[in-house]
Amino acid sequence: MSIWATIFGLEDNPPYEYQRSHVLPSEDSPRSEGCPLQLAKVPSHITRDGRDDQPEDGAPWPWLRLSLHSEDTVLNRGQVEEMHQVLGVWLEQTGERPGKPCCGKDVGHHLGCAVGRDEVQ
Repeated sequence: MSIWATIFGLEDNPPYEYQRSHVLPSEDSPRSEGCPLQLAKVPSHITRDGRDDQPEDGAPWPWLRLSLHSEDTVLNRGQVEEMHQVLGVWLEQTGERPGKPCCGKDVGHHLGCAVGRDEVQ
């Protein structure tokens, strides 16, 4: 039995396929087939000796499993903090830009884009 509990998955919104380093993705790019991206934690009630007799409402162990297709990797808390910081900066940089046109339809639009305002984005 696995000690990991899935806390996030992209089953209903699969990630896009990587189409090599020279291809700029778009909203119409193909989606990954098969096992989606998932995150899993080790719940507080799991112990090293294999018993599960600890309280279930405690803090999870400081390990996070990141899975994509059949590849798994385990990150510690410090690595997740670094990734969280980088992802936060990226989200801020790619966020809403009211009134500023973006690069055009073929590469997708930013939220609030002045170009293609009436088009499905």
